[in-house]
Amino acid sequence: MTKKALAAQRGYFQMVHGVTLKLIGSFNDADLNYRPKEGMRTVRDLISHMYGFERVLAEGVCTGKLTKEVEDRAVPEMESGKAATAHLTDIAKCIEFAKEAHQYADEVAAKLTEEGAAKSIETPFGAFPAGQIFGFAYDEHWHHRGQLYVFARLLGRNPPMLYAYEE
Repeated sequence: MTKKALAAQRGYFQMVHGVTLKLIGSFNDADLNYRPKEGMRTVRDLISHMYGFERVLAEGVCTGKLTKEVEDRAVPEMESGKAATAHLTDIAKCIEFAKEAHQYADEVAAKLTEEGAAKSIETPFGAFPAGQIFGFAYDEHWHHRGQLYVFARLLGRNPPMLYAYEE
């Protein structure tokens, strides 16, 4: 992925992130523990994973390697992931966490040179160009945001329209 393509993707991702923040804001604090079925993640877990994964991927780009141990911080089922989720005690903290993680990834992506965007990053799931690592965060975000929309509907919430970029 070229630096220009990465910048365009991050620009669109910023709009998507804005809608996701509205979606998170449609939940209340009691909803954070909601899970529609045993074995599924809670609302809190999904928020922690979506944005935690975006952050650890950006950290991997910074260091040139994403280890399994670092990746596990974004997996709520892992001990390090549970610790990373513990501070998300209310919706306001979830929104702040999401904003901070996304901003961090934006800053890392913005600092990449053309060479840096093409640099190979080792991960537990293979080696990929740094620009593609940010693509994984984008894919992961959409996937889990869809789950949050379903959870919101199941809870009787009124989530924002999927493409409510201008509201």
